[in-house]
Formats: sequence, C-alpha cells, structure tokens
Amino acid sequence: MKNIKFFFLLFLIVRFLITNSFAQEYFQQEVNYKINVRLDDVNHELFADETIEYINNSPDHLDFIYFHLWPNAYKNNSTALAAQEINRKGKHKLFKIESHRGYIDSLDFKVNGKQIKWEYDSLHIDICKLILNKPLKSGDKIIITTPFYVKIPKGVTSRFGHIEQSYQITQWYPKPAVYDKCGWNQMPYLNMGEFYSEFGSFDVSITLPKNYVVGATGNLMNKDELIWLEQKAEETKIIESFDKKDMDIPPSDSLIKTLRYTEKNIHDFAWFADKRYHVLKGEVELPNTGKKVSTWAMFTNNNAELWKNSLEYINDALYYYSLWYGDYPYNNCSAVLGGCSAGGNMEYPTITVITRTKTPLRLEMTIVHEVGHNWFYGMIGFNERRYTWMDEGINSFSDSRYIQTKYPDNKFYKMFVEKNMAKILGIEAYPYKTIHEFQYLLAARNNIDQPANLHSEDYILQNYAAIAYCKTALSFHYLMNYLGEEKFNEIMQEFFKKWQYKHPYPEDIRKIFEEKTKKNLDWFFDDILKTTKKIDYKIKKTNNDKILIKNLGQINSPVSISGITNDSVFFTKWYEGFEGEKWLIVPEKNVDKLEIDYSEKMLELYRKNNSMKTSGIFKKLEPIKFQSVGIFENPDNTQIDFLPAFGWNNYNKYMLGALFHNGIFPIQKFDYQLVPFYSFGTNDFAGSGKISYNIYPYNTCVQRLTLSLSASQYAFNEQQGNNFQKIKTEASFTFKKQSAKSSINNYINIKSIAATDITDILYNSETSNKFFHNIEYIHFNKRKINPYMVFLNIQGSNNFVKSSLEVTYKISYYKQRGLDIRLFGGTFLYHDKNMSGIYNFSLRGSSGNQDYLYDNIFLGRFENIETNNNSILARQFVKNDGGFAIYTPFGQTNDWLLALNLTSSLPFDAKIPVKLYANFAAFGNALQIQNYPDVKSFAYETGVIFSIINDVFEIYFPFIVSEDINNYSNEITDNYWQKVRFILNINELNLFNFIKQM
Repeated sequence: MKNIKFFFLLFLIVRFLITNSFAQEYFQQEVNYKINVRLDDVNHELFADETIEYINNSPDHLDFIYFHLWPNAYKNNSTALAAQEINRKGKHKLFKIESHRGYIDSLDFKVNGKQIKWEYDSLHIDICKLILNKPLKSGDKIIITTPFYVKIPKGVTSRFGHIEQSYQITQWYPKPAVYDKCGWNQMPYLNMGEFYSEFGSFDVSITLPKNYVVGATGNLMNKDELIWLEQKAEETKIIESFDKKDMDIPPSDSLIKTLRYTEKNIHDFAWFADKRYHVLKGEVELPNTGKKVSTWAMFTNNNAELWKNSLEYINDALYYYSLWYGDYPYNNCSAVLGGCSAGGNMEYPTITVITRTKTPLRLEMTIVHEVGHNWFYGMIGFNERRYTWMDEGINSFSDSRYIQTKYPDNKFYKMFVEKNMAKILGIEAYPYKTIHEFQYLLAARNNIDQPANLHSEDYILQNYAAIAYCKTALSFHYLMNYLGEEKFNEIMQEFFKKWQYKHPYPEDIRKIFEEKTKKNLDWFFDDILKTTKKIDYKIKKTNNDKILIKNLGQINSPVSISGITNDSVFFTKWYEGFEGEKWLIVPEKNVDKLEIDYSEKMLELYRKNNSMKTSGIFKKLEPIKFQSVGIFENPDNTQIDFLPAFGWNNYNKYMLGALFHNGIFPIQKFDYQLVPFYSFGTNDFAGSGKISYNIYPYNTCVQRLTLSLSASQYAFNEQQGNNFQKIKTEASFTFKKQSAKSSINNYINIKSIAATDITDILYNSETSNKFFHNIEYIHFNKRKINPYMVFLNIQGSNNFVKSSLEVTYKISYYKQRGLDIRLFGGTFLYHDKNMSGIYNFSLRGSSGNQDYLYDNIFLGRFENIETNNNSILARQFVKNDGGFAIYTPFGQTNDWLLALNLTSSLPFDAKIPVKLYANFAAFGNALQIQNYPDVKSFAYETGVIFSIINDVFEIYFPFIVSEDINNYSNEITDNYWQKVRFILNINELNLFNFIKQM
C-alpha cells in the first residue's frame, strides 16, 4: 500500500512538472488570409469576403475564437473609441453625424463549410466570439469563411476612413484576436493604444476604378499595374515644381481593375487609394545580406515639395535598422501621404501612412519612425496595447539614434521652425534629442509622470508620449552607452534573430540582456521601466584624483564621469550605481572640470548640479549667459533670459522695461520672473517680480510644494511716489491624484500678504501697510464633460475674519459650450465695528478700488463709475463675490451673502461668441445707501455677454435688473452704454502659471 501511494505521488509530481513545463513553452498561432474586396467610391463602401486558415499551435483545445470587428468602433458613441475621444475632447457629435459613421456587417461565419453560432461581445460591438461546433484540438486547423460589408467612415476620427475619394483602409476586415500564453487578447479599437495580431500570410485582391493609385501591404502581383506605376514614377521625377493648390479629384474611370497583393510572415494588411497620387520608386541594398528592396513613395501636390526626397528617408531607414538589428526580409517598403485629417502617422507591414508635415526634418523623422515599426511591431510582434514601451519606446530610441548617426550635429529646431526663428527663441543650439528629453522632464519634474510599463489605456495623454515614447527612448540610449554600442548591437541582433515573427514579452528582452552581459540590470528593468523613481546625481567636491558624488535620486543606476579641459574630453568612465555618497577615483586629475554625464546619455532629472571645476573660487558656477526670449533650460550656463516688456495703466501711463526669467521648459527647482518698468507717467519705477522654490517629494501625497515670494509696485495717481506696494509669501500644496487618469485635483494655498491699505488711498490719507492671511482649499474636477470646482477660502486681518465657499459646475452642451453654474456663499466670522466697508462682501463683482489685495490687473484701478461715467476703464470688474455685472452699491454686507450666477452658451452648434447670463443674490445686514433706506435683501439681473476671449475678455450687456438696482443705475446715468461693464482677466495669460498647472 505504501509503495502504491509512493508511485501515485511520484506520478502526480512528474505530471505536474511536465504539464507546467509544457505550459511555459512558447507557442504561437498561425492565421492565413485570402480576401477579395471591391470599393464603391460613390457610396464609400467595401464589399468583401474572406477565407481564413486558423492553425492551433497552442497546447490547449479551443472551444471558441474571439474576432475583432474594428470598423464597428466607428458605429456609434457607445464604443470604446468614442468614449476615449469624448473623454479627451469633451462632448461632441462624433458618430452622431451619419457621414462620420462606419461599421461592418453582413457577416455569416462558417467553419469548414458549416454554419456556426457567433455573438457580439457584451461590452464591445467591435469584438465578437465564434463558438465552434467542436473543439479545435492542439495541432489542428480549421477554415473560417465569411462575407462582409464595410461602411467607410469619414476620415475625421482615428486612422480608418475617407476624405472625399481619398481612402485610408486600415483595420477593416474580421481578424482573430491573439491567443498566447496569457490567453485571449481580445481588445476594442482605440485611437490611443494600438494593436496586437497573429502572424500568417495574406493574399488580398482589391477591385476599384482603374485610375486609382494604390499603395498596399506586400507585393503587387499584377505586372501591368507595376509597369503603370513605374511610368508614373518616371513622370514624377521630371516634375520641376508642384502646384500645392491643385488638389482637385478627377472623376473615376468607368473601367475597373483588380489588384492582387501577397505577403507572408506579417500580421496585418492595409491599403491606400487616391487618384491624385504622384509616385516615386527607388531601391536600397541591405548591409548584411546585400538583398535589394524596392521602395515606393506616393503623395499629393499639397506636400509634394517635401516628399521629393522621401525615397532617401525610406532607404536610409531600411539600411540603418537592418545594420543595427537585422536585415529587412520583405521585397517592398512604401510610404504614402494620408488624406484623413485625423489619421496621423501609422505603421502597417511594409507600408506606412504619413500626415502632412512642414519641415524636411519632420518628414524624415516621421517616415523613419514609421518605417522602423517594420521591426518593432512588424517583425517583432509586441503587444503594444499592453506594453507600449516595447514598441513605441524602442522604436523612438531607434529613430533618434538614426538622426544622431546620420546628422551628428543636427538640431531639434529643424523639426519645427526656420533657423532665424530658432535664434529668436534661443533654441538653435539644442541637439535633436532635446525633443525627447524635454517632454520627459516636463512630466517628471512636475511629478506627474507614470511608469513606462503600463497598459496604454492607463496613460494620460501627455504621458503616452512623454513616457512610453520619450522616457523609454532616453532609457535605451542610457543602456546602450553604459554597455557600449558594439555590445548593445550584438544583444539586439540576437533578440531580433530569436524573436523574429513572434510575440515576445518584457521578460524575454530582459533575459537576453542579462544573459549576454552577466550584469545586474535591475536598475533598468525594475526601476526605470516599472516605477517613477528619478535619477539625479550631484558632484559635491573634488580632491586630486577623487570626486565625491551624491545620489539624490531613488535609483542606484550607473553613472559616468568625464574630465574636460578646454572643451576637450580627456576621459569618460562608467561607475556602478550606489546609494548615498561615494568617493570615486578618476583616471586623470589634471583636468579643468569634472562632469557627470557629459554626453547627456543618462536619464538625469537635473543637470545644473552635474559639473564642477577642479580649481578656482566659484567651482560650481557656470558662465553667465544673457539670452533674449529664452524658452528652454540650458544646463551648461547660468542662464538669464530676457524679453522687452511694455505696459500701460491710467496712472503710470506707458511703461518700458524687461521680463527677466530663468527659462520656461522644463520646470526648475528654483525659478524667477522679474518685470521692472520705467513709468513715463510718473517718472518713477514700477513693476513686479516673483521667486519660487519648487519641491517635488517622491512617494508622498504631495505632488508639488511651491514656496514663493512676490512683490509689486504701481502708481495710484500720476504723481511721482504715489505708489501702492504688495509683498506676498505663499506655500502652495498640489496633492497627488489617486490615479494619474483621474481628473480630480486638490490644492491648498497658504498666503501672508502685506499691502498698502487701500482705504488710505481712497480717503487720501498717508499710506500704510495692512496685513492679511489666507488659507484656500481648491477641489477641481477638470473632466471634459460637466467639470466642477469647489473653492473654500478663510481670510483674516487685524479687524476681521471672513470665510467663503464658491462652487462652480458646468453642464456641457457641445464641446466647450454649456451652462455654467456658480454658487457663492460668504459670511463674516468676526469683524470689529471700525472695519472699513471696503472689506465687505459685495453684490457686484469687484472694481479695482475694491481689490484690496491687488490680486488682479486693472487698467484704471481707482477710476470711479459714479463720478466718471464716461471712463471706460471704470467699467472693468472681476467676477467674484456676488458676481453681478451691473454696477451697484447695494448688497455690501459684513454679515452674509448668497449668490447664484448662471451663464449659458447658445444651446446649438454655432460659433457666435454670445452668452446669456442671469444672477440672483440674497444678503443680510447690508450697508445703507443714502436716499435708499428700504432696499430689499434680494436682487437679480439678466443680460447678454459678448465673449471675445472666453473668461479673459468678455463684455456684459445688462437687460433686466431688479427695481432697486435699476433705479440707482438710472440715477447715475441715463446712457445705456455707460452701464455696460467688462472683464479683462490678464492674469489668465501668465505662461509660467500655465506650465505649472499642466
């Protein structure tokens, strides 16, 4: 009995080991397609049928197969694509417009000629499930057939569609989902987040009018069509200039043609058709095998001047990627200019679609990136939806490597502007890699970055580019320079050879790197890719041949040290990472300067602390550089950026000065903005300034803590020396979101303010300072549809304490239009009997002479609408407190105030800049106005807003107001136009605040 138990237990152990060993073996399904499709270019429809050979190479029996029906993503506003677009852009019609819709139907799935049951996914109509009549056993295959009809959507959303008779036919046919070691990978179509498909062969026949030029995946099998395309290529070569305005579409030929394309070892098929395409044909010889590949470019007149050189870009991309990773295995590679306005740039096997560009370098980089996807997506079939970094990140590293190899001195400004403009902006010296570095730093320094290994759906839009693309690209540059380019190439070629036409996961690429280097790469694969930990090394001191380095970051990653004399590098040495401080021995002590990461290949968060002179008094001080306009941080200089500044108000009159700052991008720990003016009205100095220190704690509830000191001085009349001043100290806490995709933001601001007492100015007294203290809490849901904000403020001075609560809510109609609801409630917690009425809550929005904290910019701060009706400047106001637009002294209270403000855009799709408003308020213990002893404690008004710049410059026209206010207003003036007021919120135009709030 004991022996039986022993052998039974042994049998179970062996079976478990065998089963699990087999389960861990790599397997991959094979899917082979034969598709016939006809284009109806009058009704923008496809009529098609397909035959699929599905081979089950998995160890499992399959009872069902998931299919993608991705044209259905364009069917209505309930799809995952529509939800993603609405979350990004707000409420809009999208697929409610019939011409924008697309879908797939007329499906009749059969397996091995027999009818089967199939059903749509319960959540996503662009996924369906084929229920097999009998299980598909491991190693067996089946034949799946179906006809299908596709309504082609208008090409204004995502990648599939048409603009008139220019067609971009992508993700258009029924396609089995990937079944791999993780199970089924069925997924809805999304715009942000791409695809994952099974490898196999394609045999596709396309029928359409004869005069269409078609670019498609694979090899064109029609010899007569090839001859025709080659003739068009010869014609295109001799065109000296293209008329970019000539974009008329010729009528379709009455004759039709059927084009056949074939290819193997691919996982998708796309095609593009336009009767206006010019054609270029070229050839490239690959570096390893000497194989020759035909290259094609197809484009229309509107971007043709740039596309004349496009074959060079395609050829060079194929050459360099083949050199670094392994030769391109297909016979053709094409790039086409896309017609869809929302399609952007997108890769498909052997063909890529490119949107219009404005500079040669931008076009080259885009073509190289998309052609490069033939390796990282095409031949190495990463699951990009789940691991975006593996596809977009490695490919972005490669296209950046291409530019730096082909153009070692190239600058990133060439992507966007001409050289003269680059000089004005102060960006002409920045290398190409800056485009990746600053996108990453903008997120990382602001502490809103996300790990690189996330699912694409988990990224906020900014981080999809900044992290999945840019951080990963920078990280692989870091890894390559640490390991050495030769070793890195060897590893990547081994990876490509092993995983070509397969679906590797992150652990597979990690395994090859660790096996080939015998190094601990946890810092790269665990810390850099899987966390938001930062890298920041600092030089503390030098001593002969030693240098003391401190690791201020959270990753113990390798660090490189270079010795420099007269801008020549004497040595560069890599050191393994460490925690805390460490003395490092350098190879040469007789150098002028030691620098961390001189070649800027590390993922350093701050570079200002990366260098130190070996002698002298100010060893850490870099040369001071004055630069006009200056936008980007320059780590090699102590940079002072400046811009000419002009100003005007009613008392200082014209002011001339300059804006001094230390850069805008990316955010720095210490930043300043100083704006000194000379006033021609008072022959005195005016201006403002702010210095801030930003703290970004890692792994706490606080995203950013900003400590700041600001000051300002401007005139309150035209006499020299009659100025008001304000000094403010502030601690601002921005709290981390519960999840990066959350639209909810929370802030706490603590302020102490010393300001010229505005009552002294109003009553012509000798001016003195008054001190105020504020605590603010802001809860802001910035969602695109129905956003809201809660603002709680407690403010105190020597003779009062008051609190207020402001709640805003927007009921969205369409895009930015909607009904804005504002509810304000304020009450005094304490005040003494001598408190000036200037500190009361007010029914009306504040004029300049009520803005006792000088928070807002008024062009005529002390103009009085009661004594000077003709002054336009007196009619500027800020929509706070009760928020009434019409001027009224009623409702000034040191008790309580409750107000409701309603503002509505026109509830239909129109670009008329007009809104309607209605305000209602109640208040207690109001300040008595002479000749109005019995004022009601309730008020209302309605009117129209002419919105020139939304929430920045708006003009209010009152129509109906409550009786008391109307009587008083008529007593002041009988001229309607003198009752019109406006807001001019110049504070909203502060670029520095905008960057911090991104």
